[in-house]
Amino acid sequence: MKKLGNLLSLLLFAFLAFTQVGAIESKVSMELWNRYTVDLNNAEISKSYFSLERGYLGIEPTFSDKIKGRFTLDFFSSDKFEDGVGIKMKYAYLDFAMPIQDMSFQAGLIKTYFGTIYDWSYATIQKSFDDKEKIVSSADYGMSFNGLIPSGFGEYGLSIYNGEGYNKIGGDIDANPAFAVNLRLIPLTGITVGGSVIYEDHSLLVDADTSVSDTVRLAYTGVGRVAFGFFDIWAQYAAKDIDGSTGAGFMVMPLIKLNKISPAVDAELVGRYDTFDKNTDADETDDSYSRIVAGFNWNLFRNTDDGKPMVFVQTNWERTMYEDTTKDATDNVAVQLRYLFSGKM
Repeated sequence: MKKLGNLLSLLLFAFLAFTQVGAIESKVSMELWNRYTVDLNNAEISKSYFSLERGYLGIEPTFSDKIKGRFTLDFFSSDKFEDGVGIKMKYAYLDFAMPIQDMSFQAGLIKTYFGTIYDWSYATIQKSFDDKEKIVSSADYGMSFNGLIPSGFGEYGLSIYNGEGYNKIGGDIDANPAFAVNLRLIPLTGITVGGSVIYEDHSLLVDADTSVSDTVRLAYTGVGRVAFGFFDIWAQYAAKDIDGSTGAGFMVMPLIKLNKISPAVDAELVGRYDTFDKNTDADETDDSYSRIVAGFNWNLFRNTDDGKPMVFVQTNWERTMYEDTTKDATDNVAVQLRYLFSGKM
């Protein structure tokens, strides 16, 4: 772990030294999530702790008006490692502007353009529904064509991935890649509808030495949003089918933006309801559960140039309830100080 840390430090120092001499204009950014968490069972505290739940260090070089890059490290507190911290690469790709207007081509470790996972802004502390229920991974190695539909009518993406996700690099590679299609439409201002599909076929890899357990994986989702004035609501249905065994569920997340009602109150109220059934074809297994989240986001400082929040406090209460009557509902209370900053070199 120390060797990895030293190597990453050396690479970062070398890159920053290179950009300092003016060879490449680059944006350097940092985002940190400091959190206090309390877990409760039957109204009794089972665990409480402070942590750095997530930290992102990003470098985005601009080579020309047609080529730019992105490299992001994801680090976090963890007792799985001797030094108490884990480090992963989250993004590492080049982005090329295409001859077609508002279209780009990305190659490398890129976002998974699916559902709400690729532009999830964490209005709740909890992950996006498709990420939380492991429908798809938030990033993967591959390439993608992404673009905007003319006249602001939406966006699209056509992607090819390894299909294993960035957490399992090299551990689940097979003969076929995963193919993904993403589409969002804005028929009227304030209304968004869309959907995504990922399909991967392992069936060509019929080999006694293979460790791949499934042959066909299909993930699909539908997304809707209505946003007018101070009110904003997201809805998503998502499912994953592996060899005919389907897990599915949905999320509804309303937000009330108090600063749209009174500029003096730069905050928002957020609620969320999730439900997920791990196997929709086996009702007797009692494997479904639901989740309720209620929260409050308070913006302490905004960027004076673009108005984006840069320092804010998030408070969430979350309750998870199980179909299995032998399992008690669990509660989680979290308070998070989240801040980000960036600059150009």
